[in-house]
Amino acid sequence: MHPASYALGHIALRVSNLARARAFYVETLHFPAILEIPGRLLLNVHGIVIALLGDDPHTGQEDRFSPYRVGLDHLALAVPDPQELNTLLEYLQQAGVPNHGLEEDELTHARYISFYDPDGIAWELYATTRR
Repeated sequence: MHPASYALGHIALRVSNLARARAFYVETLHFPAILEIPGRLLLNVHGIVIALLGDDPHTGQEDRFSPYRVGLDHLALAVPDPQELNTLLEYLQQAGVPNHGLEEDELTHARYISFYDPDGIAWELYATTRR
């Protein structure tokens, strides 16, 4: 078998404070929790499992996400209706979620909103159709 024949099983994100991350992902973004055990929280993000891994002694106290280090740059959620971005932006702003407002991808000209979790992990709400 070739690895390309397998679907994505899950994504794991290391967070500095699991309770704070849970509040953000479950209460603010409304991703349903699948399983909670000490030090881990599994979420259903539109059919993809995202595991939040709590703080670890190997993680520096002040460590923050950076899209400029080798590894994850960002995660993007597909938004089928570009007009919905306005409503989503308003929701993020009212919830106090740091974001850059509505942006346009230079390559595809698709509109999107980039926003950040409490550890600075970058997410996008990306319109899947062109204007």
